[in-house]
Amino acid sequence: MIEELLTLIEKNRTQLTKLDESIYEKIRKRIEELEEKKEDDERTEDEIKTLKRLQRKLFELRTGKIINAAWAEVCGQEVGFSEENMSPLEREFFKTLVDKIREFQMKVFEAKKERVERMLVRIKKDVEILGVDGKRYKLRKEDVATLPAENAEVLVKSGIAERIEVK
Repeated sequence: MIEELLTLIEKNRTQLTKLDESIYEKIRKRIEELEEKKEDDERTEDEIKTLKRLQRKLFELRTGKIINAAWAEVCGQEVGFSEENMSPLEREFFKTLVDKIREFQMKVFEAKKERVERMLVRIKKDVEILGVDGKRYKLRKEDVATLPAENAEVLVKSGIAERIEVK
């Protein structure tokens, strides 16, 4: 088992290697077996220490890769490896991270949306824009719309819209 773990740890530093899906459980059980033997020989103690060190290293390396993959997923970048290379436990962790990052992202951008000043305008020409609020506006001649002030001002200055004053 130790040789197998060393091979896994020494493999590619950026890619997630396909593992036996129960590798974490096998390591845990082997450590428990050795600890239950209650043998005080150096060989058993060394094996326990080595397994624990390798277990920690495997956890740290794979967790780091999964965190980076979750970040890439949320940012729309290529993850770099397949979810098939994750154990069920890792896959669950990955999906939870993606959900949490997206939830945080939404809170950040929704808070930003609430602070966007708006302006009422009448559209003079057909136009399609991406607003500073992240929304796509498909506007037709004679439409009356409430747009983010930043976008509305550009349209007014370019002669595509006119501002409507509300008293």
